[in-house]
Amino acid sequence: MLVEYLASYDRSFKKLADHRQADTIDAVDRLLDYFATGQRPYGLGLKRLQHRYWEVRIGLDIRLLFELQADRLTFVLVGNHDDIRRALRRL
Repeated sequence: MLVEYLASYDRSFKKLADHRQADTIDAVDRLLDYFATGQRPYGLGLKRLQHRYWEVRIGLDIRLLFELQADRLTFVLVGNHDDIRRALRRL
C-alpha cells in the first residue's frame, strides 16, 4: 500500500506542540500496523466520515483525517473537530 502525506498534513502537523506530534506519529504507526496485520488496535478511534475519508483519534480534541483507497493511504490533515469539518467540505 502506498502511503502519502499531503502538504496540508505537513503544515498542520508542524503547528502541533511537541507532545502532540509524538502522539500523532504513534497513531500513524498504529494505523499502518493495523493495515499490515489486520488487528485493530484498542483506543485508536477509527471512524468513517465520508465515502473514502476516515479519522483517527489522537486525543480528546485532536483528530487525524486520511483518505483510504484500495492501494493508497493519504494523510490529509491533523486538527480539531472544526478543522476536520472544514476540510471535508473542501474535498
